[in-house]
Amino acid sequence: MPMDRIVVVDPSVAGISGDMFLSALISLGADQKAVKSLEDAIPKCIDGVSDVEILFTDVIRGGVKAEKLEVRLREEHIHRRGSELIKAIECVAEKVELDRNAMEFSINTMKTLIEVESYIHGKSIDEVELHEIGSVDTIIDIVGVALALQSLNLYNVYAISMPVAIGGGYIRFSHGVYPVPAPATMEILKRGRAIIVGGFVEGELTTPTGAALLINFIKKFNYRYPLFEVEAVGYGAGEKDFGAIPNILRIAIGRKANEALDYRLEEVVVLETDIDDVTGEVIGYTFEKLLNFGARDVSIIPIYMKKNRPGYTIRVIADTKNYKDLAKILIEETGTLGVRYLTYNRIVVPNRELVPMELEINGYRETVLLKISRDNKGNIVNIKPEYESIKRLAHQFKIPLRKILDMVYRALNKNYSITA
Repeated sequence: MPMDRIVVVDPSVAGISGDMFLSALISLGADQKAVKSLEDAIPKCIDGVSDVEILFTDVIRGGVKAEKLEVRLREEHIHRRGSELIKAIECVAEKVELDRNAMEFSINTMKTLIEVESYIHGKSIDEVELHEIGSVDTIIDIVGVALALQSLNLYNVYAISMPVAIGGGYIRFSHGVYPVPAPATMEILKRGRAIIVGGFVEGELTTPTGAALLINFIKKFNYRYPLFEVEAVGYGAGEKDFGAIPNILRIAIGRKANEALDYRLEEVVVLETDIDDVTGEVIGYTFEKLLNFGARDVSIIPIYMKKNRPGYTIRVIADTKNYKDLAKILIEETGTLGVRYLTYNRIVVPNRELVPMELEINGYRETVLLKISRDNKGNIVNIKPEYESIKRLAHQFKIPLRKILDMVYRALNKNYSITA
């Protein structure tokens, strides 16, 4: 599946666990037989485990039909060391014939869990003894998800996640009582630079395994869904039924909108602040500084504020990577007490270039730079002369700017041609 495809994982309502992730992929059409091959592979690779049975059933959660994973097995103990789990993953992955991408995903996910547990407990990877995540259920979740992603051909796609619901209250586990999320879950989400939200439920919504699977699969976290064409949606159910709150993980697959359009889709941040107590010189200086520090565009809009005082809205279009720096400039230079911001998807002409064109003026041949914009198919969307080159000719020949522009457009209509 090429990179024009997109996968959106949505744990914003009920969080994410390993079984929910796997079940949602099964709901999307992943190969159940491939996942059930773990029933034979696991007993051959892990001592003390027998009678493994993997089932998927339809359930209703909050009025929504979803797939639910049920694992039945006999397991003599679940406390295993990190090195044991890595060897188990490698053995099981080989038995079920994971490809290179799926193998790397499985091992990296397990390493994430082990490294975080090692960090939290202050022990080496070989020394740390894993309790809840040391069970066979964890290996089934990780390798099962790897198999499901492989069968759906979802590696090397653009995968994003909505904010992760973590829940609230307290949780009791092998090391005592802790506030939700558990320390391992919080550390994993921190390392993955996840966006988190408490959610609507008291209790643990996101597990360490679910968090580790998520950060090793997705490329980016988003506050909102991107613009894309949805082709399939899958729902994976959690163990508990929260009633009105559906305990499900939703995963959608589709095509990037810019692949269906002639233009490119990109994400920008719009910053705004209203001011009525600074001079025109300060506004002008701020305007120039914002552009010099990477703003895409800056607008100054006259407004009336409290008590009918005249003021201005400063609006800045920024990249997602530098909007915080630009907000800082607005605060420091204007003294404003706050800056609003929203993230937008926008459709833009994808290809732009400067092309020289010869123009005859008073018997002299001069060069004018043209700004040429093209869509994804190579069709010309717009041609316009570059201002500085027109300005130079107006000064050089002492001809009004508008007359130079007339000459350029006549030349374009008469002589200019460019192949797509």
